[in-house]
Amino acid sequence: MSDDAVSGQAGGLYPLPPASVAAVLVAGVILGAAGDALLRAAGPPGLNLSLWVASVAIAAVALHRRAALALDRERAAWLVIGVAFAAGLAWRDAPPLKLLALGGATLTFALAAHRPAAAWVRGAGVLRYAGALALGALHGWTAAALALVDAARSASGIGTGRAAEGRTAAAVARGLAIAAPLVAVFGALFISADAVFAELVANALRFDFQWLASHILLFSILAWLSTGYLRGFLTGTDLPPLRVLLRDSAPFAFAPKRPTLGITEVATALAALDLLFLLFVLVQFRYLFGGHTLVLVTPGLTYADYARRGFFELVFAAVLVVPVLLAADWLLGRRTRRAALVFRALAGVQIGLVLAITASALQRLRLYHASYGLTESRFYAMVLLIWIGAMLVWLAATVLRDRRDSFAFGTLASGLATIALLFVVNPDAVIARANVARMASADAPVRFDVAYATSLSADAVPVLIDALPALPPDVQCPIARRVLRRWPPDRDRAVRSWNWSAARASDAVREHEARLRSMLGPDQKCAAPAAR
Repeated sequence: MSDDAVSGQAGGLYPLPPASVAAVLVAGVILGAAGDALLRAAGPPGLNLSLWVASVAIAAVALHRRAALALDRERAAWLVIGVAFAAGLAWRDAPPLKLLALGGATLTFALAAHRPAAAWVRGAGVLRYAGALALGALHGWTAAALALVDAARSASGIGTGRAAEGRTAAAVARGLAIAAPLVAVFGALFISADAVFAELVANALRFDFQWLASHILLFSILAWLSTGYLRGFLTGTDLPPLRVLLRDSAPFAFAPKRPTLGITEVATALAALDLLFLLFVLVQFRYLFGGHTLVLVTPGLTYADYARRGFFELVFAAVLVVPVLLAADWLLGRRTRRAALVFRALAGVQIGLVLAITASALQRLRLYHASYGLTESRFYAMVLLIWIGAMLVWLAATVLRDRRDSFAFGTLASGLATIALLFVVNPDAVIARANVARMASADAPVRFDVAYATSLSADAVPVLIDALPALPPDVQCPIARRVLRRWPPDRDRAVRSWNWSAARASDAVREHEARLRSMLGPDQKCAAPAAR
């Protein structure tokens, strides 16, 4: 297949307005240079990545208007939501929150680029969301090549008015090619003849090739991704309907027939799974609801084993239930009133059993926290459990009531809302506050994990400093020493990687520096904290 044929197919699949070809390439180059300048700052990403993501959104909107295309309000809203998530990188310092912020921004940007109108999002299914994300990623990495094909086709179509300019540029290029070896030969002779000239040339040609290569690599990746996304935003990333040709060359849309199952098959499968889940709950009843008493009377069973087993049982059950129920609902063919009632009853039983396991797992994590303290993994596991439980309830309220189209959007909205709520709640501060309160309110002395508390992100530093007076002296000293070492009051952080929580932590250390140093003692050393 010729290059012209390939470019013609590419242009027909995702046509780009001719006036936007050069603008997309220029915007991609500018965004690549801006990203290289912003993201090269030392330290974890913060304000720099937030600004770069916002720049991509602004460029997408500007190119859309330049092409005289109507910008759907919902698409603009998804871009705004993505920029808001990216702003979280400059707000909180906890790595899990930053990862969730990037995930939320990536998903919402992919939804915005999928179709010229974003009303489809409210009625789409889970697979359509996954497809939008996959096609958005594919466009980000490959559509820059389509933009280059567009540019080549535009250049080949230039009129005769610019032919002379093209010939002149080609002549200049040939002249430079002829001059290059001559300049090298005569330059070498002059360098050998004069030491001053040799030093001048050496200084002019002294490059840090590693530094140059790193700039070129980062610029190229960001420019390529930006160009691909901007082109996808203008053309849409959704695949057109699959088409085949008849013998008379008349095209028609090919819509494969959806496979279906009768209520007997679906009911048999769901009943078998219900029996499996019921047997699981009955056999594990003591472990699911035994709690503190079960741990005490069972040899070799620790809270760690108790909580971990419950959590993975929940994950297994949730992963099993949601896809199975969605697939069963999708495959169920002819729906009589009796078939619908049977399906709802069997699916409802399965959801109820999983919710029982969810409640048990939350109880296990609560006991684990009471005995060992709160950590990031336990906090996020608890949030995940609650969200899965809510998702199952939402599935019952939508799919089981013949409102399947609302399920995926509700799940998407609840997931994004949960991420936003985590930013407001500030998990690391909650963890530090809970562990301090656990130590203060415990009936028996408990150990405060200084190493873990001071390994939390900057989000937890103000809480730890405020709580120091209430902690024992053998805990105060190591906390003060580690906080001063990790967040020194004279710390100079690049503006490009600025983060609100990190700046707030440094300000808190600076404000309480005298009190913190007084806790270290004259030798500036601390004994290992005693078990409490």
